[in-house]
Amino acid sequence: MPALPAAAQFATLPPVDAPMRFSPAQCGALREIEGGVATRSAADIERIGAAMEANQNADPVEVARISGLSVPTVSTMGALNQQDAMAFSLVFGSMLRHYHPDLLIKVLRERAPLGQVPDISGNPFGMAVLDGMLNAAQQSYLTQCS
Repeated sequence: MPALPAAAQFATLPPVDAPMRFSPAQCGALREIEGGVATRSAADIERIGAAMEANQNADPVEVARISGLSVPTVSTMGALNQQDAMAFSLVFGSMLRHYHPDLLIKVLRERAPLGQVPDISGNPFGMAVLDGMLNAAQQSYLTQCS
């Protein structure tokens, strides 16, 4: 099946102006995640991400052990609906952009062939759209969770 053009893939994402609402538990989880992103190396974040992906159906206690996150944060993440999961992903992307921008570009390039995200790293329009979504997610996070 051919890959969709980047613009079509973005059509499945929430609009930039869509309100992102975070519960107190989600804010706590995002703050904990930001602490990890800010203090860990890009290589460490990649290793943790790969281990979490390989064990995504594991018990929350096991995922917490693998990731270094608390069980409440892992449980909060596991209970996200599709829209909230997208908002979390965008906030996480904004954190990577701030603390580890090279890792964000690497993720875009590596995930594109798998159809998980479009590789827009070489597309100025696509990067502008992504930047807009990351900015909106970051603003929502900072406004609601600070």
